[in-house]
Amino acid sequence: MSWEEKLKEMLAPSALKWPYRVVQIKPNKKKDYEIYTLSGREEDIAANGSLFLALYDLQTRDKINFEEFWEEWEMGFPKLTERIETNYPTTSWRKPDSRPRYREWKDPSPGTTKNNYRVIEYWRDRSVESESIILAGNDTQLIGHIIQIEYEGSGQNIASVSGKNSKPPLKGWPAITLNFIQPNEEVRRKPNGSPRARVTGEKTIRCVNFTDDRQIVDLGLGAELIRSSNIRQWATRIQEQFSSPAYRWQKGRECLSYSGHIARLQGLEGYAFVRSAQQGKDLFTRLLKIFDFTPDRLGFRYSGNEAAEEAYPADPPNFQLLGKEWEAEAERAIAEVVFDNALLYLPKLRSPIPLVKGSKVVYEA
Repeated sequence: MSWEEKLKEMLAPSALKWPYRVVQIKPNKKKDYEIYTLSGREEDIAANGSLFLALYDLQTRDKINFEEFWEEWEMGFPKLTERIETNYPTTSWRKPDSRPRYREWKDPSPGTTKNNYRVIEYWRDRSVESESIILAGNDTQLIGHIIQIEYEGSGQNIASVSGKNSKPPLKGWPAITLNFIQPNEEVRRKPNGSPRARVTGEKTIRCVNFTDDRQIVDLGLGAELIRSSNIRQWATRIQEQFSSPAYRWQKGRECLSYSGHIARLQGLEGYAFVRSAQQGKDLFTRLLKIFDFTPDRLGFRYSGNEAAEEAYPADPPNFQLLGKEWEAEAERAIAEVVFDNALLYLPKLRSPIPLVKGSKVVYEA
């Protein structure tokens, strides 16, 4: 018998005992595990209960509720970004298929004692199931961890390179990112006549067996020190494959992926939303030509949804959230995006190195 049950039995009102009562208080209805027990005469419970709730309010006033924070964080703080000018508009910073997510680790065993900390598994990008990290602490500490991961790149030095195009074994190598954008004149309009956000695209390929760390080279760890001549050569090949003329990536609802042991050794494991398998193969083939690689034909996988128009409507209906109606952005939009620029990310540098912009090589040694 627990001490609470013993106390209730001992102090339960009866004809032979004082009229004591035992009550349980849950001051926060969102926290089912947080329950407190008070006992005494009714007038004492009323007085002490009021004092307890006042002290509880003072003690928790400066605390942050993780669930309340998460509702806004996951969506990109839409209540704020719709009212202010920012570099992080919701439409680009929090895309539906790449929003963060978390799963709390809880011991399902009955009678488990509640800890004063929480353990969660956190995904910075929900579309990359293999890339998660374990975080622990109270609500305030968890929020601090998550914000740090967002702006420091999950502990990696290449903070601005998305992880969705590569698996963990590829991390650490320098990376080239190609950016695509939909021309203004081709932007679709919403049913109400206003223009939609411009569709964008991004593809990343790792510079495998190259490094900007001389110590790695000196230790004979299988990497060549990156040189200006290498960068110039890569920039020239990007110009040839994507700028002459400007490459148009026809994005669609189907998915063409490229993966496997050979793909990983080539620094390119990822996927692209396309309209046909051949278009996807052409995109990956051009990326591999930057390093003079030939694609592994057995590494391609092509898939699509049987009800693509229903799964990814061109004009998705608005949705209700937090007591307000929100406008949904189309997923896997059918659009052509044109090559815009290419950047090189080196682990030792905070800022990327521009390689190509439009039709010109802009790299300066």
